[in-house]
Amino acid sequence: MGIKNSAKSDENLIKEFTEFEGDYLPVHKDRLVLFSIDYLNSKDIETTFDKLTVAAFKLFPKKFSLIGFPEYPDAKTVNDCVFLHCVKARGWVSGNAQTGYKITEKGKYFLDEAKKMLEGKIKVTRKYGTVPRRKEFTFINLLKKTTAYKKYSQNKKENISDSEILEALNVPASGSKETKQKHLKKYLEYANRIDDPSAIEFLEFIQRKLRGGKNDNT
Repeated sequence: MGIKNSAKSDENLIKEFTEFEGDYLPVHKDRLVLFSIDYLNSKDIETTFDKLTVAAFKLFPKKFSLIGFPEYPDAKTVNDCVFLHCVKARGWVSGNAQTGYKITEKGKYFLDEAKKMLEGKIKVTRKYGTVPRRKEFTFINLLKKTTAYKKYSQNKKENISDSEILEALNVPASGSKETKQKHLKKYLEYANRIDDPSAIEFLEFIQRKLRGGKNDNT
C-alpha cells in the first residue's frame, strides 16, 4: 500500500473526498458504510468512527446528511449502520469507534456486492429511502393521528375544539401561551424539514387559530 504522505493528515485527506459520481441512492446505507470503510483503507486512513462518519458523508452526502442541514454529517445514522447493523446484527464488520473498524470475511462478500451495485453491474430492485426515520417523522406521524388533524383532513375544521388543538400540539390544558407557541414552532420546523405539505398546512391553520382566527375556514 505504500507509505502515507506525512505532509497530509488523515483529516486533510478526508476533506478532499468528493461525492461519488454514480447513482448511489438505491443502495442501502449499510453497504455504503462498508464501501466507506474500504475506501478509507485504500487511502491508508484510520477507520475510527469520527473519520468514517465524515468519509461516508463526503462520499454519499444525500444518504448521510442531517435533515434540514445538508451541509453536516449525520453521525447517528452512521453509528446505527456500522455498530447496530454491520457489527452486531450482520457480522460484516468488527472493531469499535476508538480502535477502528475492519471488514470481516463475511463482510467482504457484501462489500463486493456493494461495489457492483455502485458500478451498475448489479441492479438494485428495492429503492431505499434517502432520509432515515427520526424524531421529525415520529412527531409528525403522531400529529396526524390526533382528532384535530383528522377533522381538518375531513374538512371539519370548524368543529375543532381548543382542547383538541392542545392535544395536537402535545400541550397540557394548563399550558401557557408561550408553551403553545413554542410547541407550534417546533412542529412547523419538523414539518418543513421533512417537507410535508399537509402537515404544514394544518399547522398554519392552528397558527391562525391561536392568533384569534375563530372562524378560519380557509
